[in-house]
Amino acid sequence: MTPPAATHALSAKAIARLAAARHVGDLSEADASAKGLKLVATDHGAAHAPDHINLTLLVDNAGIVKDARFRSPAKDALLATYDLMTEQAIGRTLEDAARFTPRQADTQLRDADGGAVLDLVATNHPDADQPFYVLRKALERFQGAKAVADAVVPAGAGVAATLPWIEVGLFEKVRRIESVLDTHVRPALASDGGGIDLVDLKGDELYVQYHGACGSCSSSIGGTLNFIQDSLNNHLATQLSIKVSGVDESIVGL
Repeated sequence: MTPPAATHALSAKAIARLAAARHVGDLSEADASAKGLKLVATDHGAAHAPDHINLTLLVDNAGIVKDARFRSPAKDALLATYDLMTEQAIGRTLEDAARFTPRQADTQLRDADGGAVLDLVATNHPDADQPFYVLRKALERFQGAKAVADAVVPAGAGVAATLPWIEVGLFEKVRRIESVLDTHVRPALASDGGGIDLVDLKGDELYVQYHGACGSCSSSIGGTLNFIQDSLNNHLATQLSIKVSGVDESIVGL
């Protein structure tokens, strides 16, 4: 979705929200564990772009958002929009919250006698009616993690299989990673004559060995790392960083 850039004119409502932005910050696994909730963390936009946003949510087993925080270098009406977007998610199911659009945000931020706050709405851009992508990503990540908990965990796996990622040991983490690799990653790589082996897990850095027609060249590795990393993080609700064992990161091209 095109970033919902702000117009030059700030509404009184946007100014008031900026003066008392209530949802800027971060939520952690510790916050989630203390409340018996699931942490859903995602982001959207290039890391240093003015529209970049990091979003963290605490969600219960029914999918209801209990708390939410965001961080962004955005300014003016876009920052107010992100604060409103985050606020509206709290108390709703994530599935419902993920339907929120820039046009809906603009309606709440514009003054009664004023025009559109966001350029997308002012120009009637099609993306004005598309849900905020960061919310869609959060929903996909939550549904992916829930699917792993509900379906991928084998019978008799024990209590560890139901615990949050931060609370389980290396063996259980590796088991979950291998399960996602077997189900979602290896079949896709095999269709192109490739494969992947788990080498090591050090904190949030996962080292893998990639096998393909050119398992050591940047064109081969660079085209698969994002897919592997996104698949694991979306299904496990983690923030793993994938490293290819034995390959100089400077030649990967990511």
